[in-house]
Amino acid sequence: MTTTPAATPTAAAEGASPGTARLLAAIAAGLGPLMFAAAGLVAPYDTDASSKEIARDVAAHQGATELSVWLWTVGTVLFLPGLVGVALLAVSRSARLGLWGSVLFGTGLIAVNATPNLDMVALGGFEKGVSQDSLVRVADGVNELAVVNGPILYFVAAHVVGAILLGVALLRGRVVPPWAAWLLILSMPLNVAGYVIGVAPLTALSFVMAAVGFVLAGLALVRHGTGWARTA
Repeated sequence: MTTTPAATPTAAAEGASPGTARLLAAIAAGLGPLMFAAAGLVAPYDTDASSKEIARDVAAHQGATELSVWLWTVGTVLFLPGLVGVALLAVSRSARLGLWGSVLFGTGLIAVNATPNLDMVALGGFEKGVSQDSLVRVADGVNELAVVNGPILYFVAAHVVGAILLGVALLRGRVVPPWAAWLLILSMPLNVAGYVIGVAPLTALSFVMAAVGFVLAGLALVRHGTGWARTA
C-alpha cells in the first residue's frame, strides 16, 4: 500500500467525516502561535533588554516570568504536531515549498528550545538565594557560547524562511484565502523586527498573524484532509 497526494483532495479520500487527529492538529496549529504571543506579552522584560535589566525584572516579577515560560513550553508542545498536519496539507499542494517550509519552521523552533532557558535559570537561582549579579554573570557567559548562539541564529533564519515558504505553498495551492497566506508570509519577518527593537506588542501581533494563517489551514485540513490518499 502506498500513499500519494490527490490532485483535488476531498474529505472522502480520508473518510466521510473529519477525524479526531485532524481536528486536534488543526486546533494545535492555531493555538500554539497564540500561546507564543501570550508568552511574549506576559514576560516582564523587553526583548532588547540587557542581562542586568532582565535579572532585575525577573526578580521583581517571578510569577509573570514563570507563566511566560509555561505558555511558551505548552505552545511548543501543541504547535509542533499541529505543524505536521499543516505541513502534509502544504506538501500535497506544493511539494518542495511545503516540505522545506515545514522542516525549517519546525527545526528552527526545536533549535531555540534546545538552548538554555535563562528565565528558568534565573527563577531557580532566586529560589536558592543566588544574587542578581551572579545570575547576570551566568547569563552573559551563556550568551557568549557558540553552542547557544548557533542554534539561536539558525532559529532566526529558519523560522523566517520557513514561514515564508509555507505561506507561499498555501497561497499557490489555494488552501487559504490569499490575505491569510500573506499574513503568514509577513508574520515572522515582523517577529524578528519586533524582537530587535524590543516592542512586545509587535512580536505578539506577528504570532497572531501566523495563527490566523494556521487556523485557516487547519480548517481546510479538517474539511478536506491532508490531500494524501492511500492506494493499494
